[in-house]
Amino acid sequence: MDKTLIFIGGKGPEDISFLNLHGYSRIIAADSGYDRAKALGVEPDMVLGDMDSTALRSELIAKGFIPCPHDKDDSDFVLALKEVKGAYDLIGGGEGRLDHMISILSAFHEYMPPRLWLTREDVIFSSSCFKARMEKGTGLSFFPADISSAAVVSTSGLVWDLKERIVSLSFMSLSNRTREDTISISSSAPLLIRFGMDFFQRGAKIELC
Repeated sequence: MDKTLIFIGGKGPEDISFLNLHGYSRIIAADSGYDRAKALGVEPDMVLGDMDSTALRSELIAKGFIPCPHDKDDSDFVLALKEVKGAYDLIGGGEGRLDHMISILSAFHEYMPPRLWLTREDVIFSSSCFKARMEKGTGLSFFPADISSAAVVSTSGLVWDLKERIVSLSFMSLSNRTREDTISISSSAPLLIRFGMDFFQRGAKIELC
């Protein structure tokens, strides 16, 4: 299966050693996402954007990457999404400007959300059928991946379980917790399911179905 890794601007993780980089058919950086990739020791196959926020613009141009016009219809992230032909994972985009975050979430309306999204503080999965084993008391939140829509959600193993409950931006499962060591979440539409950045370090195991 064709799988892409995308780096974008905004805060991202300090370590991605738990990712199998060889499992990606292509790595794309959008503008200052290149800076994040380089800091993590990753050399992207493609760099897109107007390069107005990267600190390495001269290096990129020397490597033959050509900036696109600053005045454009699409964000740098959307330019990267247009190059994706299958599933993708996303790194960056955290704890930045509010309009940038809204723009990222809005892109999931027209394009599919990432399977895995890593920011500085978040490990986010996109799934409509999520099963995982983890420590009791682990915090999580979830809401529809398409922020313009709602989803019917049922869960098991959470402190506040839902049974065929409509979840939307007007009702999210915010700061929920696990009460069992195995949880499941099923939804009529993909959700963004958020955990803390220590998710993998705590030995959690997931099953996306």
